Amino acid sequence: MKILLHSNAPWSASGYGQQAAMFAPRLADIHEVGISAFQGLTGSPFDFGALRVYPGSGAGWGNEILRPHAERHFGPSPGLVITLVDVFVLEPSAFAGLNVACWTPVDHDPAPPAVPAFFKATGAVPIAMSRFGSDRLSELDPLYIPHGVATDVFTPQDRGAARAAARLPADAFVVGIVAVNKGAPSRKSLAEMIEAFAIFRQRHDDAILYLHTELSGMQSGTHLPSLIEDLGIDERSVIVVDQYRYLYEPFAPEDMAATYATFDVLFNASMGEGFGLTVLEAQACGVPAIVTDFTAMREVCGAGWKVGYERYWSDQSSWQARPRLEELVESLEACYAQSAAERSALAAQAREHALPYDADRVLEEYWAPALSALARRFPGIG
Repeated sequence: MKILLHSNAPWSASGYGQQAAMFAPRLADIHEVGISAFQGLTGSPFDFGALRVYPGSGAGWGNEILRPHAERHFGPSPGLVITLVDVFVLEPSAFAGLNVACWTPVDHDPAPPAVPAFFKATGAVPIAMSRFGSDRLSELDPLYIPHGVATDVFTPQDRGAARAAARLPADAFVVGIVAVNKGAPSRKSLAEMIEAFAIFRQRHDDAILYLHTELSGMQSGTHLPSLIEDLGIDERSVIVVDQYRYLYEPFAPEDMAATYATFDVLFNASMGEGFGLTVLEAQACGVPAIVTDFTAMREVCGAGWKVGYERYWSDQSSWQARPRLEELVESLEACYAQSAAERSALAAQAREHALPYDADRVLEEYWAPALSALARRFPGIG
């Protein structure tokens, strides 16, 4: 089967880039796989190992270059385009006449109207990346493939050694946020989580907040320095990732695993997640998470705390969730109050929950049958 994955370049630091890096080479062991990279590559094609990566135009979502890339990659034989991006940014006309499946997030409840509209206009097959998404797209007969994680890389480590390497106090209570900072309001609920930490920090002077994000805010994101100042958080209790490296030298999975190992808890109470890869990565490292009890976070978080929310009507004409501040604080307190035995048991629970999402298991248990199903739906592709 000839497959063209339309997404971020596999060296991109985004979750989509990580999934491309994880699964495109695995699929290429069996199929002829190329990547149409609307983000992460411009100018000319680039070979990523045995994979040909076709460049983007430098702007937008690649609608204008998808068809020529597909024609170049497939040649005279029919092939399969798989998109890994929100479908509402795609132009249905760009996909006319192509065999298309969309590995798509659903981070609202219900799915925004533009999502089913795209599938009905194009005849593309939805591939839900969460059970939640599969349920909300049920009328479209979706396939299901969860995101995967390299559980041999994201694995429990000695916390003391990890903190020593990161120059963090061994006896601190470390709350970690790993999230993109863009959009207003922040889909990642950065303001709500940081305010909850501010309240929590007033009671526990050994608490440290680690921010693995961009400080100033991209695309109308949250200006975190002014927020931290307004909340009166002692700057000595906030550790910020090196900003140059964050933006221009993406962290390798091994580096991120070492970062997660320093956390007592991952703070990921988003307004909505199509999957929630950082939660799964932390769980694989034996780190519990605090999430909003909404969309895919309900299933991806197997060890930690799920907080309630107030509904928020977004610009996509559907509902997302604002986590309740008091419940965020209560969850931090519950994590802080755990005994050593309770923390150990929760870490084991987190790791056990993540193991079924191992990339090789996802390939065998979900990708293989999904591609067989797509071959039946699109006769002639393989």
